Amino acid sequence: MNIYAALVLCFIPFVTAFILAKILVPQLKIRYELWGTLIALLSVIPIVFIQFTLHDLPFFNSRTYLSLLLTAVIFNGLIEEMAKMIFMLLLPSKRQQLSAFFATAVICGFAFGSFESVIYFLKELQKITATGTSLLYNQIFLRMFTSVIIHAVCAGFSGLYIWSYRIHQPHISPFLWAAVLHGLYNFFSFFTSDIKWFSIAALLFALTECRLWYKRIAETDINVLDKKVNKH
Repeated sequence: MNIYAALVLCFIPFVTAFILAKILVPQLKIRYELWGTLIALLSVIPIVFIQFTLHDLPFFNSRTYLSLLLTAVIFNGLIEEMAKMIFMLLLPSKRQQLSAFFATAVICGFAFGSFESVIYFLKELQKITATGTSLLYNQIFLRMFTSVIIHAVCAGFSGLYIWSYRIHQPHISPFLWAAVLHGLYNFFSFFTSDIKWFSIAALLFALTECRLWYKRIAETDINVLDKKVNKH
């Protein structure tokens, strides 16, 4: 198995998003994209540490549906998104438009998802034999279009929350959507039966809801700007 090729594969979604973001959002500065990438890398470290520490608790090791649901919501939803959001507070918002800030947040999510894929790959690589390498490649491909995207969308949710908090009346709902939908996505992805397809439904719902919240906050920005202009 070519380890380097697999590692490069893990970063294809991030590199693609990095390039497309700059093309689609011309006002987005490359240094902000790089800053978002660094923040993603920094946030991975405490998240992995916390998850490995808490995962040893007996409740989270039981295989009941309730345990799986709470594990997904607490670990993948609340802990990951809260830690990621705290680090994303370091994203610069002054002298930026919403579109550029949102793109930076999404880039941060893509970077986080890619770094997580590398960790997943290295972890699973220790368990497989040569005959299982093709399966591992398939899992990496699957993560490119599922897990990495849910990280990007949830980072977008958190970015919208941070923006609304800094610029005008804060909306906590985007962050709550990030925590809940990420948790539900992971809960359904645990299954090997047809229930696993609900994870795709959770992903599509997250994409739709994130788009609606972006439009809502963008309209609020316009109204706030109009009020400031009218005062002068």
